[in-house]
Amino acid sequence: MRLLKTPALFCLAVAWSLTVSAQQGGAIAEPVDEAGYPPLLVQTCFSCHGPGGQSQSPAIPSIAGLPRDYLLNVLAAYRYGGRFGTIMDRIMGAYDKPQVEIMADYFSRQPYRVNKQDAKWQLVDRGRQLHRRYCRECHGDGLQPSNKGAPLLIGGWMDYLRWTIRDYLIGINQGDEEMSRQLARLLRNHGEPGLEALIHYYGKGRP
Repeated sequence: MRLLKTPALFCLAVAWSLTVSAQQGGAIAEPVDEAGYPPLLVQTCFSCHGPGGQSQSPAIPSIAGLPRDYLLNVLAAYRYGGRFGTIMDRIMGAYDKPQVEIMADYFSRQPYRVNKQDAKWQLVDRGRQLHRRYCRECHGDGLQPSNKGAPLLIGGWMDYLRWTIRDYLIGINQGDEEMSRQLARLLRNHGEPGLEALIHYYGKGRP
């Protein structure tokens, strides 16, 4: 979950202060409190990923509505060095397994939202074809998820998707060999224009 430098420092400070408060105040025992508000533990994520996990920044992914097991695997990868993040590795080091499970439980129950952004319609049809050939089996078709447990990509922030794809291609993100192989195949067969078409298909937000 790559972040820009200035927001990264702000988010790290906020997350650290809220985490300390939550641990001291004992406010993280339940996924949702009696009033229906999210616990302070997951609110530490809102400063970067937006309220309820709905990011408002193209540089930061929305995490609302992502599969629970996927969230657990990604957060563990940040904690143990299998995935690149500007500050996520440091943030995740502050949480134990039960706390991470509360985060995954909460965000996986939130509604998935398609972000509105400008995408080149000329690339969308080509990107749709490439998605169906290389990505649909794991990431589903449009807003219909697959049974593989991988997250939907449709409507994801284009800037973040672009950076994350590069991280897979150069081997910074580890632990998902199939993702890396498929992206390498796509790049080999269709080049950079193919990757960009795929990103614009996702950014368009329509199946």
